[in-house]
This record gives sequence, structure tokens and C-alpha cells, in this order.
Amino acid sequence: MSSARPEAPSREDLPPLPRAGATPRSVLEALHPEHREAFSQAFRAALDEAARDMDLAVVHETIGFWRRRAWITRDRDQHRRVVHDAVTALTGTAPPEDEPTDVSERRL
Repeated sequence: MSSARPEAPSREDLPPLPRAGATPRSVLEALHPEHREAFSQAFRAALDEAARDMDLAVVHETIGFWRRRAWITRDRDQHRRVVHDAVTALTGTAPPEDEPTDVSERRL
């Protein structure tokens, strides 16, 4: 008898998780490919702002945000289930099965 939920990917199939103090490159590599361009854009914007303001805080904040995002979205299927369950719990209506996770996240 098969389970209603698909098996989670093995740890070997998932990217390594970036630790605190991770380089931008290691954060980029840990992100799922669908998030990499958004990270690159956010990182470049943070660099521009840091150069303009002479303050690296925004760069560190941006790297930290995306490092946490890599952790949260590491297992895409589990992340999708959690987001869809949260939307259902908060709105009382389940999102459509084919709704992209980023669309569901914006509802939250």
C-alpha cells in the first residue's frame, strides 16, 4: 500500500546548508535554482546600497535572509506542503493544487 505523501528526498540529494557567516557564493549554491536569480538581484542591489551609504549592514541582512530561505526551502516538496497547509489554516480555503508556492507565500 502506498503512502499518501511522497517520500522526502534523502539528505544526499539536498544541497549543503549554509551556516552563519556563509559567503554569498555558498548561499547561492544552497538555494534551489528557481531562487538563485532573485538572490543575485537582491545581493547586487544590497551592494549598490552599501556603496552609496558606506554601510555593509544591508549586505549582511540580505545574505542572512537568503541563507534562512535556503534552509526553509531546502526540501521543496515539504516547503510546498507547509505553505499550502498554512494558507488553508489561515484562510479556511485550500489553495489550488497547481498554485505555485511563491503565489501561496504571498497570501501569507
